[in-house]
Amino acid sequence: MSTNSTASEALPLAFPSGATVVLDANASRDDWHAIRKTGLGGSDLPAICGLNKWTSPLEVWFRKTGQPVPRREDPILDEAAENGHDLEPFVASRFTKKTGLPAHRNPGTLRRPDIPWAIVNLDRTTEENGLPGVVELKTRSSYALQDWLDEVPIDTQIQVQWQLAVTGWTFGYAACLIGGQRTIVHRIDRDEQMIADLLNIAAEFWGWVEAGTQPPVDGSVATGELLDRLHANPTEKDVVADVGEVERWLNIRRTAKEQAAAADIAITDADNHLKAIAGNGTDVYIRGELAYTWRPRKGQVSWKKAALEADPDIDPEPYRGKPTRTLNIVMENL
Repeated sequence: MSTNSTASEALPLAFPSGATVVLDANASRDDWHAIRKTGLGGSDLPAICGLNKWTSPLEVWFRKTGQPVPRREDPILDEAAENGHDLEPFVASRFTKKTGLPAHRNPGTLRRPDIPWAIVNLDRTTEENGLPGVVELKTRSSYALQDWLDEVPIDTQIQVQWQLAVTGWTFGYAACLIGGQRTIVHRIDRDEQMIADLLNIAAEFWGWVEAGTQPPVDGSVATGELLDRLHANPTEKDVVADVGEVERWLNIRRTAKEQAAAADIAITDADNHLKAIAGNGTDVYIRGELAYTWRPRKGQVSWKKAALEADPDIDPEPYRGKPTRTLNIVMENL
């Protein structure tokens, strides 16, 4: 939720969708959390589409149905989120400097009366040729530069399209501060097909919320981490389960592991053939273009692999970066 007092004032806004402000931008955080439980907002949509690596559809469902979810203990992520919030005014000012367009303060939480569970909280609004638009502000590490250079990442596209679905507006902008040094701005036009798809996905999901029906467990890392947190302190030892269901997933797991092992073998086989083709060379060209590159390790042994294979309980940190001979001596004494 953005309540930056230095953002410029917007002209009175009109929402073609009929959306209304149901919570003031300066409302308390408790009120904001309460209103979020009554619908699906822009940050919820990438998650329920399976495109948020930190939050799974299952976690969104737990929160919307008012069930407790153990907090993720990750100081690094917490600080990143806090920094992102604190940097919003700066990113907004960079957006204005790059585009010449205003960045007006958040008008508050909006709701579509014809779709009561469709809500949104905008970072900023802007005006272009007399028409209003949304502005989504992001901060990312320098590792995300390639993701933003040519187009907006799909999760942010979904957020903006959801904002356009709720407001009824025709365009928006996404401005991202990369590594604290570079701001990339993209314009996003309204995509009716994506909006229709998102509304269908959201309607199905909200149906699960209203019915109290848990959504299917998916294969995302975020779901796995959520289940780890939910069941971090088991109270039972034995669980009698459905034979067919357990055997089904055991077979899927077994097949996947076999396929993964076969893939590893195939990759090594291909690498070995390519290394043999390269011989004493390092770069292999075909049709005048570089096709394959490799560098021999010259007898170097991975400190992590060597140490852990010798003794899984060893603390390899003191030997990080040490010569191979040092590691061999250490392992001989284990």
